[in-house]
Amino acid sequence: MLGSVPKRILAPLAISLAAVLLPASARAVRSVPPAAASAPLLEPSANSGSTRISGKELSPKERMELFEDVWQRVNDRYYDPNFNGVDWSAVHNRYLPLATSAKTDEQLYSLLSRMVGELHDAHTRFESPEERVDREKLQTVSAGLEISDVDGKPVVTRVERGSDAERAGVRVGMVVTAIDGEPAAQRIEELLPTVAGSSTARAERLRLYHRLLGGEPGTRIRLELARADQTTVLASITLKIVPDVAEVTSRSLPNGCGYIKMTLWQSPGHDRFKSALEQFRNANGLVIDLRDNPGGEVDEVLRIAGYLLGSRVPFGQFIARSGRRLELYAGRPGSPIYSGPLAIVVDESSGSGSEMFAAVMQETGRAVVIGRQSCGCLLGIAQFKKMKGGSELAISELGYVSPKGRKIEGAGVIPDEPTRVTLADLQANRDPALEDAQNALRNYTVRAPSRH
Repeated sequence: MLGSVPKRILAPLAISLAAVLLPASARAVRSVPPAAASAPLLEPSANSGSTRISGKELSPKERMELFEDVWQRVNDRYYDPNFNGVDWSAVHNRYLPLATSAKTDEQLYSLLSRMVGELHDAHTRFESPEERVDREKLQTVSAGLEISDVDGKPVVTRVERGSDAERAGVRVGMVVTAIDGEPAAQRIEELLPTVAGSSTARAERLRLYHRLLGGEPGTRIRLELARADQTTVLASITLKIVPDVAEVTSRSLPNGCGYIKMTLWQSPGHDRFKSALEQFRNANGLVIDLRDNPGGEVDEVLRIAGYLLGSRVPFGQFIARSGRRLELYAGRPGSPIYSGPLAIVVDESSGSGSEMFAAVMQETGRAVVIGRQSCGCLLGIAQFKKMKGGSELAISELGYVSPKGRKIEGAGVIPDEPTRVTLADLQANRDPALEDAQNALRNYTVRAPSRH
């Protein structure tokens, strides 16, 4: 049953889970469906910064009103009365003279983003009008590839099929040595001061590497990359606006196990997941890949978990600052679609809804978790609040604890079997986490989750 919570939190359980993992002009704009706009949100979002809005500049008085409004709303509504260990009043006093001296809206918006970032909370964020519009459009500015820190180097870890990057010869496992003629190591050092303010160092590192490929649509980025044999590839890539929607892909693995990858917990993803799952009803094992899945709607998490559970299982609680609780449950008595051995693969880019799903399935013994420690970004937002000038503020109003009282925010999900990915693995087209998941399934015994 639902706990006693404020009515504005009780939108039908189209609750969304939202946390910002990525910076402006980075990877994806995760939008909240209109029906869920007043429900708790946990989906890590990114701001593309691509749309330009023409309108009247705020007056100096209006800028100060916006500054005070943002600070006061956080002061009144933040889920943690101790503000994550931050002296929020001192933050106000430190940023006040900076806000007073802001000469443009853009200067103030940047300042407000840094101010709320003082909470080191991936969910609580301030967005400019342009960033808000991009989020609502469900779109992203993409370079067609992703770069991550592997063995201490900026390495290509994903290339989108059919992208400029693929056509230019960029391949997984290449090391990025220069960006627009500047050594990659130098660019990373320059960007370091701009990425603080997220829930964990892992989340901040993700922001840093995504920011390497940031920019406006139409911008050309020149990359210099090194192959495994140290020969050089020069690639010129144009940033493009692409739709960002939930994707579910599936296939049978060589050992007979099923494999399903989800990119976002967003409706109607549960329908596509269910169709994929039904193919593997009798499989001797199933791998659910949640890497690079930043979160989504709580309802989607609970629905999909129900396909794998044969009883009603507690799925944790949201806790408001007042102490009121919203209890979550998944599953119902009966036969699940799939009841066999289950492995869930996560990494540092698995956030919010993905962390909830992995943590609870791990705690109940329904699944073994493989991979790398997840983001540690799991809080709830009651609503996105439109502010003066068309900007937007999201505040973490709800904390989350797992059924066993585990706090995921700031900690993440610790895999049962950690996996390290090396540059040599990528260059050899190996996926050690997927290999480890298949090996774990051979010896994994399903335990019936505790009922409620």
